[in-house]
Amino acid sequence: MRLLLAMLLMFSSYTFASCGNIDDHDQRAYCNARESGSSCGNIDNHDMRAACNAEIGGSSCGNIDDHDQRAYCNAKKSGSSCGNIDDHDLRARCNAEQGGSSCGNIDDHDQRAYCNATTGGGSCGNIGDHDLRTRCEAMKR
Repeated sequence: MRLLLAMLLMFSSYTFASCGNIDDHDQRAYCNARESGSSCGNIDNHDMRAACNAEIGGSSCGNIDDHDQRAYCNAKKSGSSCGNIDDHDLRARCNAEQGGSSCGNIDDHDQRAYCNATTGGGSCGNIGDHDLRTRCEAMKR
């Protein structure tokens, strides 16, 4: 009986951590591309598809139209400065990911919790947004 319960708990947490549980189509496709190597071509949003291709496929960040997302992509890929990012929370996340500061500088609660979970070993359970929490769980598998 204990073995059955343990197996059910393992299965339920594995299922929860799957990209398939992300409601947003583009976020789910991005997560699947990152986790399983599937194509970024299923992503409808142009900038998200370009970011996915840059991260997964090795293409340039230059195809991302949004200035901040392009600067964030460049910083992640090449280790360049996060200082070119205008958005406060995205710049703070970038700096935390590069080890230059803590996630505590991020104002948005969910983004701060996501940053803590993915850079500092914190829990994804503190993230209120369902899709972001599921993406976090999938990344930590």
